[in-house]
Amino acid sequence: MTTEIAPVKVIGNGPERIIAVAGWMGDHHLFDPFLPLVDPARYSFALLDARGYGSRKNSDGPFTIEQIAADIISCADGLGWSKFHVIGHSMAGMSAQRLLVDVPDRIASAILLAPVPASGARIDEQRRQLLLAAIQDPEARKRLINANTGGMRLDEWLAKLRDTSLAGTRPEVLEAYMSSWTGPGFANEITPVQVPVRVIVGEKDPGAVPQRLRETIGTWFPDFDLQILPGCGHYPMWEEPQTFADALFSKP
Repeated sequence: MTTEIAPVKVIGNGPERIIAVAGWMGDHHLFDPFLPLVDPARYSFALLDARGYGSRKNSDGPFTIEQIAADIISCADGLGWSKFHVIGHSMAGMSAQRLLVDVPDRIASAILLAPVPASGARIDEQRRQLLLAAIQDPEARKRLINANTGGMRLDEWLAKLRDTSLAGTRPEVLEAYMSSWTGPGFANEITPVQVPVRVIVGEKDPGAVPQRLRETIGTWFPDFDLQILPGCGHYPMWEEPQTFADALFSKP
């Protein structure tokens, strides 16, 4: 069963409720290869686009980590979900951590997929320049995707993901979000909460380094679990959907 509750797509009608938000480089279509693996009798899987992306491409800002978190709560309210699991990919992983500060009682668990820590991303100048180039230049965006997936994918595969990214984003919105997720963050506001936090990263992802995530997210949240996915980079739900599904739906 697939229903449309604008601007949200909901897969299934099961009792386990999940809201998922993709990261900086794309809209909800980044989850498309994984969606056939969702059990519709067990899960209600809601896909929410960040403002300025996909189904909300023409929406106004603010285009910030904090606004994504607020929109997730509005989405849950609109669906009538008092408590839910949240999947935050990349920059939206930072937004999921914001929810653990603001409304921990509403979060059944947080799945942080290749996340930016709440302290913000730390990037060197070379990577910053590649990110900035990828905002405007399709070839640079393909190079970024290649770097983020370990340089092991075919050009046709990279082009398809690049084109999906281009179709679902706006350059000025990408630039605004980048300022947010590379900012100072809010780690100083985090207090220990009894919410399960699962971090999922691909072994080929240069930006989501397991040791740094253990030293940040792993020290902030007491119920912490880290899974490293073989053969995956920054987009496991697109690269290896079955591997991602196994990690997502397995018990800690």
